[in-house]
Amino acid sequence: MNEQSDSTASSPPPPPPPMPPPTATPMWVCQPRRSAWRGILIGFCLLIFCLSVVLNVCLMIAVSRGVEMGLVKTTVQSGAEDKVVALYKLHDVIDSEAAERFEDFYREIVGNSKVKAVVLRVDSPGGAIEPSDRIHELVGKLRTKGGKKIVVSMGAVAASGGYYVSAPADCIVAEETTITGSIGVIMAWAVLKGTLEKIGVESVVIKSQNADSWKDEVSPFRQPDDLQRAHLKEQLNKMQKRFEEVVRQGRGDKLKLRRRSYNVEVPDGQTVRQEHRSELEPFNGKIYMSREALELGLIDEIGYQDKAVAKAKELAGVPEARVVVYRAYKSLLGRLLEVRSSQTPLLDARLIERLQSPQIMLMWKAE
Repeated sequence: MNEQSDSTASSPPPPPPPMPPPTATPMWVCQPRRSAWRGILIGFCLLIFCLSVVLNVCLMIAVSRGVEMGLVKTTVQSGAEDKVVALYKLHDVIDSEAAERFEDFYREIVGNSKVKAVVLRVDSPGGAIEPSDRIHELVGKLRTKGGKKIVVSMGAVAASGGYYVSAPADCIVAEETTITGSIGVIMAWAVLKGTLEKIGVESVVIKSQNADSWKDEVSPFRQPDDLQRAHLKEQLNKMQKRFEEVVRQGRGDKLKLRRRSYNVEVPDGQTVRQEHRSELEPFNGKIYMSREALELGLIDEIGYQDKAVAKAKELAGVPEARVVVYRAYKSLLGRLLEVRSSQTPLLDARLIERLQSPQIMLMWKAE
């Protein structure tokens, strides 16, 4: 008994249990700051994605409804609510878009009994013959169908097609330095034959038998022959006659025609010969400043836009009328599309098509 007790008392104590190995702390616990930035970044990306989806849906709706958003009306001179002088500005080159915008204006006011008179502010060198003729027709209808008094206020230039659309007005007021007239028709196109040869392009033209002489009388690949030139000249003369009729009908007894004769030097081989010419002004394509235009009866008065507005009120008998400017409004999408179209390559399909299509113009421009 004693031996067992002594052995038990003298034995060493058992060793402590081994410590568990250290465990790695999760990164998300060690770095809470990085986790917060990651969440913010994910949220920002989701927000951008949602905004992009909404923007694209809005753009699709805008395209489906068109980029034009109608007319904006701004009162620039206060007056009676039920008596209005509508002011519309026609500027730059007259093309199909200008005619469409004017049609919107026409539909807006032709049946509006509050609009008593229209001041058409024209600052244009003219443009294509069909849009000019369309606007001219609508200006006349505003007088006959709508019962509106029409006064034209000419800006820096109101020539050729710019005068064509002005002719039906009750009164034409031009500024002191206005350039007007240019009563004539012009056709122009580019001939690319030499240019195409330099870049290694050859044109191929095949015509049906019965159309052999005339189908490509206006061609960007060659000059017209004498027969074709004579035919084109005949067509332009017919359009010239139409232009002259428009001016005669619009101006009536106010128009003062005068015959002008002069001699010009014409090259004839190695020599120069004198050629006598006679013209009937103002039907000679010449431009005139306002003083001479007044003498010829192309305009009625010299003055600025405020004088034209006062004249419109006087003719309509509404001195208390308010003046409202009507202008076409284009959406942001429309403006973006215009910027995009202006950045297209120099030689694209539309440009080639335009070069192949002759432009018959009522326009004053440099050749």
